[in-house]
Amino acid sequence: MIQRELPAFLDVGGSPAAGPAREPRTKVVEGVPGEPGLWVFLLGDMTIFGVFFVVFLWERRQDPSEFAESAAELFQPIGVVNTLVLLVSSYLVVLALEAHRRNQRERAHQLVNGALLCAFVFASLKAVEYSLELNVGHTPGSNTFFTFYYVLTGVHLLHVALGALLLFLWRRRTHRATEWSTDRGLVEAAAVYWHMVDLLWVVIFPLVYLVSA
Repeated sequence: MIQRELPAFLDVGGSPAAGPAREPRTKVVEGVPGEPGLWVFLLGDMTIFGVFFVVFLWERRQDPSEFAESAAELFQPIGVVNTLVLLVSSYLVVLALEAHRRNQRERAHQLVNGALLCAFVFASLKAVEYSLELNVGHTPGSNTFFTFYYVLTGVHLLHVALGALLLFLWRRRTHRATEWSTDRGLVEAAAVYWHMVDLLWVVIFPLVYLVSA
């Protein structure tokens, strides 16, 4: 009787003719990424931002003309570039997490460096934007819109700084010959937190820069 080798996608158990089963490209990750306490913190943080968003929309409804005129004064190109920068950084974090799980430490190190560079670019552009707004007289006390603008973007900038700190701690782990089980808590926490920072900006940018205008 002639034995025929099954195709790879059908040979689940591994036939003798097929040789030893191939090892998976990545390690199986069980459970939810990060610690349970991290998710409680993130959900609480996002709830607070959600309250800010609701109040912002309520105030905008009370005086839409003031919000539209004020939002039109913002430097939207900077906001657009910062949005692209954070999206790129999140993609780099995804690749870095995958590389770290595969124990490709050098690649993970380079990718985290790229994400850190994006964080620095975002903060630098935000500083330039604040400087431009203040130079033309748009202060937190100018009107309700600019109060929300500085509060929302300022608190978000603090989150960027904290996320960058977590990425820096992750970067240091890429130089240590430790097991994935040892690094998993910090690495996944840094990745999840950074994605939250990105998600918040994806809401803030259209809400403040586009919808109001």
